Amino acid sequence: MSTVTLISFTDLQKDLDDSGLLLLLDKIFFEKGYDFRGYKKTSLKRRIKRRMHLNNIETYEKYMEILDSQPSEHQRLFDDLTIKVTGFFRDNHPFYVIRNKIIPDIINNPHSPPFTSPIPSLVRRGERGGKGGLNNEIRIWCPGCATGEEPYSIGMLLSDVLKDDISRFNIKIFGTDISETALESARLGIYGSSAFKDMKEEYRIRHFFPMDSRYRIKYSVRQLVRYGIHNLARHTPISHIDLLLCRNVLIYFDRGLQEKVLRDFYYALKPNGYLILGKSEVIISEFRDAFMEIDREARIYQKKG
Repeated sequence: MSTVTLISFTDLQKDLDDSGLLLLLDKIFFEKGYDFRGYKKTSLKRRIKRRMHLNNIETYEKYMEILDSQPSEHQRLFDDLTIKVTGFFRDNHPFYVIRNKIIPDIINNPHSPPFTSPIPSLVRRGERGGKGGLNNEIRIWCPGCATGEEPYSIGMLLSDVLKDDISRFNIKIFGTDISETALESARLGIYGSSAFKDMKEEYRIRHFFPMDSRYRIKYSVRQLVRYGIHNLARHTPISHIDLLLCRNVLIYFDRGLQEKVLRDFYYALKPNGYLILGKSEVIISEFRDAFMEIDREARIYQKKG
């Protein structure tokens, strides 16, 4: 006796919908180089459907025609697909641990010789480590940094801990993102008052100066951070990292891309280097033997040496 499998109209619609979405994501990648194919589909659909609704379009096929006839729509879609929610010392418990445990541990442990970043825009000509030996270089990476509040938060903590001794260290904080618009804003370092809601007032007074109704971060901190384009889905990771903060980025990736990114992070970190994820993120099962949990609340892990 043969078994007949019935496919519902709803299932068929869903398959066609998913097929159209994949074609659209391929189009975005091959024409613009933006690779969202490893992102979670539910979040992508919601944001793309919003753009379609604003253009009075009901199908992915019609929306692709809009992208062909209105090139500016590519940028509008990209802006909607990229997440830029951030702030100084956001969800501040991890920063407390960074200041009081991680930075002292990095400073007091020997460091390996410096490596060159694979991202040319992040490397200044002639850089080859700091003064006085191998244990004075500090390398920190903030992928998905958006408009730069997180890398600058780390810079302020280093300034707070090292004080006048900061000039003895060769500090490299790498802030990377897929949005050049966000990175341009980060390089300027000018922020409105809403960015400071989780930051101590003394930090704003010490590290910023007023510009009309906004504030600009001082050069003493700005010079510690180098910004550059980096796509976690495609690009080689920055190497030899002491501390890697990637918070609230993995939640937007599907399982396959999460595995790829965590593998890259593992190889990017020095032995005993630190990885910090977002409060809704955890190390997936495939990598639990590679990282030791340091602080569950702060989602802080250490690479096993």
